[in-house]
Amino acid sequence: MKKTKLVNKFALLISVFVVFTVTLSAIVTYFSQMKLNKNACVNKIMGVGDYLEGLIAEDPGDFKEYIDFYKEHYEDIRIPKDFTDSMDAKIAFYAAFSKEYPGATFKTDVLPSEMSLELQTLYYTFVHEYWILTFEQARESFDLPYTYFLLPDDSDNTTMYMIDGERTEDPDHPGFLYMGDTYYEEPSEHPLMWNTYHNGKKYDDVYEWDNDWGNTYSYYTPVVLNGVCEGLVVTEIDVKYVNGKIIKSTLLLSLQLGLLLIAATGILLIIVNKKHISRINHLSEQVNEFSANKGYETIEAINAYPYGNDEISALAGNTAAMIKQLQSHERKIAKDAQFKSDFLANMSHEIRTPMNAVVGLSELLLKEDLSEKSREYSEQIYESANSMLSVINDILDFSKIEAGTMVITPADYDVRKSINMVVSNQAMGIADKPVKMGLNISLDIPNRLYGDVARIKQILGNVISNAVKFTKEGSISVDVKSRPIDEKNITLVIRVSDTGIGIKKEDYEKIFESFSQIDSKRNREVEGTGLGLAITQQLIGLMNGTIEVESEYGVGSTFIITLPQKISDSQTAGEDPKVITASGEKPLKAPGARVLVVDDNSVNLYVAKNLLEMYGIKPVCVPSGDLAIKAVDKKEFDLILMDYMMPKMDGIEAMKAIREQHPEYKDRPVIAFTANAVEEAREKLLSEGMNDFLPKPVKVEDVEAILRKWLPDELIE
Repeated sequence: MKKTKLVNKFALLISVFVVFTVTLSAIVTYFSQMKLNKNACVNKIMGVGDYLEGLIAEDPGDFKEYIDFYKEHYEDIRIPKDFTDSMDAKIAFYAAFSKEYPGATFKTDVLPSEMSLELQTLYYTFVHEYWILTFEQARESFDLPYTYFLLPDDSDNTTMYMIDGERTEDPDHPGFLYMGDTYYEEPSEHPLMWNTYHNGKKYDDVYEWDNDWGNTYSYYTPVVLNGVCEGLVVTEIDVKYVNGKIIKSTLLLSLQLGLLLIAATGILLIIVNKKHISRINHLSEQVNEFSANKGYETIEAINAYPYGNDEISALAGNTAAMIKQLQSHERKIAKDAQFKSDFLANMSHEIRTPMNAVVGLSELLLKEDLSEKSREYSEQIYESANSMLSVINDILDFSKIEAGTMVITPADYDVRKSINMVVSNQAMGIADKPVKMGLNISLDIPNRLYGDVARIKQILGNVISNAVKFTKEGSISVDVKSRPIDEKNITLVIRVSDTGIGIKKEDYEKIFESFSQIDSKRNREVEGTGLGLAITQQLIGLMNGTIEVESEYGVGSTFIITLPQKISDSQTAGEDPKVITASGEKPLKAPGARVLVVDDNSVNLYVAKNLLEMYGIKPVCVPSGDLAIKAVDKKEFDLILMDYMMPKMDGIEAMKAIREQHPEYKDRPVIAFTANAVEEAREKLLSEGMNDFLPKPVKVEDVEAILRKWLPDELIE
């Protein structure tokens, strides 16, 4: 069962009590054990010294001969030998002896002193190994850190480690085959050691001093051969070892005490938990479960649990009532959100359907040979329709951003072509104003970047449109540069400057607020929802960019946009100053293309038919999904424009039926031709198998882009 904060606090209080009690007892135990263990260690190292002294006394002559050789040849043999144990050393020696003295017996026919230096070195390496094993056995038997034979040289106050019984990773003491080393020490530094050596007798004192391993207890046993003190057997225990023993016993006692306290407090905790905390835990778990999963079974779980008849029971009842009320509110919020989503989708579809006729037909009308008055009327219709469409798009985008459903969809795009297209379209808005518009794109910007070009166009279009609205005369300039981030990324920097009415400093933040238009009296004639810059700021934030404004009231404004972008093609424009434009492309003609248009609205079919005929295409137009299937049965098509929301059989059902009955259409492009332009509809249509998305109201450039993208190259002239 998951603990609540109350349980944690109670457990923490008990833990603090246990830790304090155990720590206090450990400190008392440690200091009381310290004295006892020190005495035990002193007795142990004295016993080891006596033991090793007895071992040497069993064969004093051999040991004397051994150390005399080392004194004479110390510099020759002090390097470690490549033997792993005494048996290897012994075998190596007798093999070399037999080779040099065939048929001779060692020590009977040939004495050690008569052998060559090489054989003597092998022999004493073997003997050295034997003595090391002896010392090592003593060390292990008595569980001591260090045992060794020390040969002091009182002529120049040096200390030579002739036999070292240590086993250590220390690079200065590489294991038990180590032949020794020399340390220079003044007698005054270790008086007990030098007194033992010069007097040749044991003292009951233990020498406590600091060496490379820390604080150490040392005991010295003189080795007297033929009345001469040849050296000292040294046994040592460091304080760390002693403390380890003490700490071990202290921890054992503390563990016993801690277990006793934990058992006692555990019983207490069980009693308290059973009576109070378990109920609080259960209630907390139910609240957490509801918070995580919003499960409707939470109220039942609370009501079914036996909380009793006290304050906790009252708290549980109030909690259940609160959760019930919260669930009711959440259902209402979800219902309202769904209603809003459905309303926006329906509004988008219902408005865009007639708007498709208005935009499409007015655009077709403008391509005809009209009188001046008729052209003026047609242009007004076209511009008004686009303004209305812009309002619809702003409301939809704002709703998506507000709901957190706006999605950034990156893809490769041509930087210059995309920006120039936006500027060219916006330049149409200043045709009747004394305003000049300029565009400068830096030559060092990579030709192709990776980002959401549709949203970048929308951002730039909103900012330039804002400049067009508030600039009555003068100029509007768009300056595009880049700042490198690394080899694969840049920051696109766009500056849009105008000589418009400007913004007061205190109004800088207001221009990005929703449904806001500053200085509304002065700008009464300016149309718009007041959402453009608010949406722009949100879109830039979704792309990890920034937007800043610099302005002087009555003089003009500059908007600085930064957008991190990945590099798709690092090639730049070089020295070519020209900007690639959409208008520079050869007009599209595809008279041989076979296109099927499916739409239940006769006006939409009429618009699509006339738009396609501009490119020399004679489409087949049908008003329903079942007729689309029959049309495919009779004729093969290169491209299908399929409306989505149709009675009886919708666009997805018609597409699947065509591909099921005609396998050759599996890879044939079917384009969603719909007035439902919300992102969810787009994602659904693409996920169901549609190849692309052509929203209504449809524009000439959108149709051309679809044809260029999906028609086979051989069909385009």
